Amino acid sequence: MKLMINRIEKRVEKLLENIDSLDKRAYLTVTGEGDILRKKMNLAVPCMVYCENDELFQTQLEKEIDFKERQKDKDISRLSNVDLVKAVDIFTKVVIKGELEFAKRYGKELALRDKELFYKTLFNLSLMDNIKFKKPLMALAFKEIMEVIGWNDKIGYLVISYFTKQRYDLNEFENAKEYIGEEFEVEESLDLVAYKKVLESYEYKNSKKYRYILKKENEKLEKKEMLNIEQEILKTI
Repeated sequence: MKLMINRIEKRVEKLLENIDSLDKRAYLTVTGEGDILRKKMNLAVPCMVYCENDELFQTQLEKEIDFKERQKDKDISRLSNVDLVKAVDIFTKVVIKGELEFAKRYGKELALRDKELFYKTLFNLSLMDNIKFKKPLMALAFKEIMEVIGWNDKIGYLVISYFTKQRYDLNEFENAKEYIGEEFEVEESLDLVAYKKVLESYEYKNSKKYRYILKKENEKLEKKEMLNIEQEILKTI
């Protein structure tokens, strides 16, 4: 844990120096002919937390920077007199609907007023989506960052932006049954390990459905060679 804290403290300034060029204007685009393009998640944030090798972190950070996508103004204003229970409902809805301007403000308010409730809500949102989008990995990394440096508007924006702009694929969740079988081990896959860790972090209303999704994904996993950076993160997560 101490090593992870040191990594985050050491690397946060480097991440913030490049934060304007680490987001995407859109993670999902569709052409007039119906071709779909999804951009992958920025691994700089989880790498900042879980990558032990400084050189690999620096290489990944440089790889993720895209000056064509540069966006400024990451400050997020506070909300006032918002009921926390209502804030959870609204935050969940606007993230899934892709409404970033509302999502970033409700997310910040939750994080500042009840960070455990914020973590659980963000984790729950990550479990609802397609495992391949790696939202559980982003959520785990952001929790570790917040535990060390507290809420930061720029990093919070980057995380919530990904959750919001990487439009939700709820097909597996909508069709999930409730798994009530025995415990099982997941394959050595970064996506599955991160999903399982998030699932075991809190008790969720739909825990049995999430476990069903994990079991199903685990059974149909196709063995493929992971990227070096994914292997590095998997060793530490």
